[in-house]
Amino acid sequence: MLYNYLKLAYRNLLRQKFYTAINVVGLTLGITCCLLIFLFVQNELSYDKFHAQGDRIYRVLRVGNMNGDKTKIPYVSGPYAPALLTDFPSDVKAAVRVMSTNALFSYQDKTFKEERVFITDPEFLTMFSFPLVQGDPRQALADPDNVVISQAIAQKYFGSENPMGKLLTLDKNQTCKVAGVVANVPDNSHLKFDFVFSIKDYESQEWFQRWNNNSMFTYVLLEEKTNPENLLAQFPAFMEKHRGSETKKEGQNMTLELQPLHAIHLDTNTQFDFAEQGNKSNVYIFSAIAVFILLIACINFMNLASARSAGRAKEVGVRKVLGAYKQHLISQFLSESTLLTFIAVALSLGLIILILPYFNTFAEKHLAIPFTNPWLYVFLVGVALGVGLLAGSYPAFFLSSFEPVKVLRGRLASSAGHPLLRKALVVSQFSLSIFLMIGTVVIFRQMDYVQNKNLGFSKEHVITIPLDNEEIYSRSRAFINRLQQLPDVQSVSVMSGEPGGFHDRYVFNVIDKPNETWSFRTAFSDENYLPTLGIKLIAGRNFSKSFATDSVAAILLNETAVKNLGWTPQEAIGKEFVDPSHWAEQQAPRRRKVTGVVQDFHFSSLKETIEPLVIAMRPDRRLVAIRLAAGNPKSSLAAIEKVFNQTAPKYPFQYTFLDESFGKLYKSEQKQAQILAVFSVLAISIACLGLLGLASYTTQQRRKEIGIRKVLGASVSNVVTLLSQDFLKLVLLANILAWPLAWWAMHKWLQDFTYRVELSALIFIVAGVMALLIAIVTVSFQALKVAVANPVNALRDE
Repeated sequence: MLYNYLKLAYRNLLRQKFYTAINVVGLTLGITCCLLIFLFVQNELSYDKFHAQGDRIYRVLRVGNMNGDKTKIPYVSGPYAPALLTDFPSDVKAAVRVMSTNALFSYQDKTFKEERVFITDPEFLTMFSFPLVQGDPRQALADPDNVVISQAIAQKYFGSENPMGKLLTLDKNQTCKVAGVVANVPDNSHLKFDFVFSIKDYESQEWFQRWNNNSMFTYVLLEEKTNPENLLAQFPAFMEKHRGSETKKEGQNMTLELQPLHAIHLDTNTQFDFAEQGNKSNVYIFSAIAVFILLIACINFMNLASARSAGRAKEVGVRKVLGAYKQHLISQFLSESTLLTFIAVALSLGLIILILPYFNTFAEKHLAIPFTNPWLYVFLVGVALGVGLLAGSYPAFFLSSFEPVKVLRGRLASSAGHPLLRKALVVSQFSLSIFLMIGTVVIFRQMDYVQNKNLGFSKEHVITIPLDNEEIYSRSRAFINRLQQLPDVQSVSVMSGEPGGFHDRYVFNVIDKPNETWSFRTAFSDENYLPTLGIKLIAGRNFSKSFATDSVAAILLNETAVKNLGWTPQEAIGKEFVDPSHWAEQQAPRRRKVTGVVQDFHFSSLKETIEPLVIAMRPDRRLVAIRLAAGNPKSSLAAIEKVFNQTAPKYPFQYTFLDESFGKLYKSEQKQAQILAVFSVLAISIACLGLLGLASYTTQQRRKEIGIRKVLGASVSNVVTLLSQDFLKLVLLANILAWPLAWWAMHKWLQDFTYRVELSALIFIVAGVMALLIAIVTVSFQALKVAVANPVNALRDE
């Protein structure tokens, strides 16, 4: 019986080649989009799921709450891990610290600057499931001079040689021995590394023993029977025991939280996190897009099948007279739709194999089709059956319900299915398409806004060079002096962080406001900070070498800090602050006076409000910012590189343009906008395919009517207007339905940005007009074919 159903389905599909092609192309595009998004979502949700003990591994977060400002920071200091093991022996099975750094590695004539270097506890290789292909994970990091490298690094440095026991030169002055080779870290890991060293050499250093630095991730492996909630309840007492006096002095209510390993990638509530993070909103957005596009493709099928129901009415009537039951007819029509979707799924799989490399390049992902995963085939069969049953359900039940007597008398011939349902389906299709179009336009407008908004500083013609190795760090003053002598260099400043980068948070006491503590973001720099970044001074004066005490007794505030303190810019001048008690270089609390107030500038992403900022002259040399003269940047960079090579000859010259660095803050949203634009075009294309098929069928059904109208004097434009207006009314209705939904969704999305564009009515009107124009072109193409045809041919059969 099933074989007969499939054979008849195959014949019927071949008989209607045009409509079959439209359905196959539409379903293939829809299922391809759905599968691509499935791979993306599956990849995002799979981060860190490969660790055997992953459900018991947590990252320790330090949570501060001061004046209602709650922050979650994933960094703690060295003493936390041993203290957690000591204080909670029955709950914490293991604790591992991870510091990320970079270093210069050499082997024979090969030298490379490596960025993915971890310094960690030896238990790192047993807590996490990063399998060693060579070496013993329990012994590989027992010796502080050992290093574990990835397979990619082994190939890069040693080629076909056995890397075990080989000596690598670290920073040109010390050697380390390869004691293990770890399999390349999967892409879906938030911890990505190529080198792993033991942390033992650092444990005796004074800075490592301080509780108040933010230097490393700390992970704990809980015992199997441990309830994390019970452990969380004990953390306030733990913090009171180890840091109570310090946090009270700083006016902070500080505790710890446990972040599940599986949640790290999609949790964007942590600050200053170097771990690669995704976006939970993107997962929801693209999942919804997949459903939308698949629905549009299904609607195409349902629309065409119901429209063509009159053409198959007599077939149903004859088969019923010959003894066919309703369930037989339903099975027949569902077989047709399911066969069609299986064909579309097969074509989609082939199409994905072809386009996936290009999609990965475009989306900057490393997605792969998991052919060895049985769930892939479950998903494919599920999509085929689900889409087949969904798309074929209405036509199957509608056609099988025809009464044979009425059908054979021709009473259903003119109905062509329920026109109201077909109109509702067309409206649904275009509503979804218009929704995607509006979303694309809004996201692109917001991205253009953040790229071109006045940030309060000048990011053009500024490059930054990290002071991330001992050679350049120790010679930074000589490096700056040489740079200042270059003709194309206008200004040079050494600082703790550039706008868009990392800015510490410290707590200050204000002399005029006793018994209060104030939290400020901080930037440490020199007298060239303002001119190098083009920041405007609105009151007082900048730091100056003419005032010898500025280096230890002066600060600048931004407008927001002054406003929060209840002062005007002029009133702030001369006000005194007390340095944070744990600034390392001071012997006793030191007072600093406000010498100037700067205009607010966006030192963080536009997703965040401008916070109170203190700018202080204090040694914290993390990078150098250089303002270049407008002109030829290549010659300027060549001159700067020459100075760098003279200063730090062991290390490669690396730099970043500040405007490019700031633009990376919105890289995820920009990529999201581009991908959304592609899927929007595909959604519109699929909707137009359905409209094309429906318009073709409708115009064919009205050929005789059009012939009579032309004989009676109707012009071609009259006929085209007649055939198009019904469809255009549906698209107008689709706009009315799509606009409120699109406004709500985009309003929610824009809430992630503190500074954002307005949802202008023009955006909705443009999207609506575009949809109308696309529909006009699609429908007019078919209408014009019928309108210019000879009416004699249409009336000949009468």
